[in-house]
This record gives sequence, C-alpha cells and structure tokens, in this order.
Amino acid sequence: PSCPGRCPRGAPLPPPRHRLWPPWRRSPCRTPPPGFPAPGRVAVGGAAMAGAAGEAHKARGNALLKDGDFEGAVAAYGEAIAADAAVAAYWSNRSHARLRAGDAEGALADAAEVARLEPRWAKSHFRRALALKELGRPRDAAEACTEGLKFAANDAEAGELRKLREVMACASAALALSGWWHGMVSKELGGFMQEFCFLPEGELRCAVYGQELPGTYALHDVEVSAGGALRGGVDVRLNGEKVPYLFRLQGGDVLDLCCPMTSPPERPRSFDGPGYVGMRKGRDEAASGTKELPEGERVLRYLGELAEATESRVPTSDGGAAGDRAAEKLLEEAEGGGTVNSRQLVGAETLEDKAKKMAQDNHVQALR
Repeated sequence: PSCPGRCPRGAPLPPPRHRLWPPWRRSPCRTPPPGFPAPGRVAVGGAAMAGAAGEAHKARGNALLKDGDFEGAVAAYGEAIAADAAVAAYWSNRSHARLRAGDAEGALADAAEVARLEPRWAKSHFRRALALKELGRPRDAAEACTEGLKFAANDAEAGELRKLREVMACASAALALSGWWHGMVSKELGGFMQEFCFLPEGELRCAVYGQELPGTYALHDVEVSAGGALRGGVDVRLNGEKVPYLFRLQGGDVLDLCCPMTSPPERPRSFDGPGYVGMRKGRDEAASGTKELPEGERVLRYLGELAEATESRVPTSDGGAAGDRAAEKLLEEAEGGGTVNSRQLVGAETLEDKAKKMAQDNHVQALR
C-alpha cells in the first residue's frame, strides 16, 4: 500500500530495512494508519491467515476422528482444504476419514489428489491402496503399494506397504484363479485330463476322470508385475498330501502350473519339465460328458481303462526263469568271493524306462 510519508504523529520515516515491512512499522510509534490491515496479517500476507485456519480445522478434524465422528471429521478436513488446498496432509486426512465413513470412492478421489500434490510421499500411495482395497480392486491396490515402496522413508513405512501388498496380491490371485480350469498333464505323469476348481475361502475341487475330490489351496509369495501379470506359489492339498505348485497368470484364459518332481516336494522355480501343465479356463467337455453318465456306466468305463493300463505293463519275457538265473549267478559269484550288483542282475534302467513306469503308475492310480 502507498505510504503517507509520515507516521500519524508526524515523525519522519527511517530508510526501509526489508521490502515486506510496511512503512508504519518503520515509524517510531509503530502505529498503523486508519484502515490499514492488522500487523500480523500484513507481515506475512494472506498465507499466514489461511495456514493458521487450515491447521485449526485439521486439529478439530483429528479430534472428531478420534472420537469416532467420521462425518464430522470429513467436514472439518473439508474446511481445512477450503482454507489451503495446496496442503497434501489435509487431503490425506480427509481420505482416511472418508474411508472410515464408508465413502471409498471419495477416499480414492482424495488420495489421488494427495498423489498429485506429493507424488514422492509414500503415504499418498498407501491411502490410494486402502481405497482401492475397499472398492474390490486388489490388483490395482497391490500396484499402488509397489509404487509407494519406492518412496518409503523408513522401515516401518516399507513394512506396512509390503504387508498390504502381499495381502492384496493374494486376493488378486484368488479372484483371477476362481472357477474351473482344465489341462492335460504330461505323459510322464500319466497323460490324463486334470481339472481344478478354485473356490472362496481356500476351498478346492479336483476332478480326474470325472471323479471330484475335495481339497484346499493356499497362496504364497504372490507378485504382481507392472503389466498386471500374477506369479507365485499355490499349495494344493488333496487326501492329506500337500503339493507346492508354481503358478503364473499373464491375462486371458491360460493358467501355467508346474508341480514338483523332487522328493520331498519343493516348489519349482520355472515352468518346464514333466511337471508343467498349461490349463484353460472352464471345464473339459469330455470330462463333463463322462460325469453325466450313470454311475454304473462310469464304473465300467474306468474298469475297462484300468484293465488296459494294467495289461500295457511290459511283462518279463520268460516269467520266473530270469529270477532263477539271477539266483544261480548270485550263488556262483558268492562262492567265488565276488559281488553282484543290481545292474548285473536286471540290467541298466534307462530314463525312458523310468518315464514309462512313472506314467503307467500315475495312470493306474488316477483310474483307481
């Protein structure tokens, strides 16, 4: 504002010492002219007023939130935002209050504004993840946590984000896996059609040759990639036995599964080998047709296939003669002071023989 050149008492003004000081503050009496704004407001301008008002509304909102008055807290934080909309903390607090009040959409909108104002603030992404969780969008929530982890200021923040991300990733995988899947296992494991149905609360149905077996499943170490692909472990438990699978979902209707081929079973690290099976969404038409047959016809069909599988096992060409010759050879070697190993008696078992035997055993077990 323009300066009258003299203070109200007529004393001359000294030279200005700071450009923000009003002229009357430099006068000996320090008395403002008539109509001049109050001293505190002029010193720092309207921002001080807005800041003080915003903090007062924020403090009131915090008290209301603590008392469980979520709607009142939302209104108080709204007044803080009206006083100074550039403060990210006001938006963050209102997002939290709106979520507690049951307004997930509003909480997400406020969290998005927090992320716009402070994109490198981990809490902005945490608020967004919480809102997305309540809206039933676990995959987006997990991605928000991943983004927030880039800016975590300490171990506590990072731990909170990791914990939420793990929960959201598993929830996302459970939604993506839900329903029936079918696929043909490798010849080494029997070459039969296998179906899985992933149900809520970790319940599982496994169907082989039209026969359904009840079981359970549990997801572990699920990761959500930037493109939205899911990968992790799923432990399937059937008849009291746990099989740790590795799974991958890259969108669409294809589920990659790989079971262990080691004893004791350990979760595979890649999708290859005889334990791999690519499964498609939905049920197998042939298996569904078998299930619709009368029970007697199904039993006869399984018995017929079981007989064929049993007969397909290659018998020894000379019955018990081979055993007699082996015993005679063992006695001869023992009398001469030598030793005989299994390779000498039954010959070397090739990998192909082992694979055939494993396939036959699995096929017979599935039919039984």
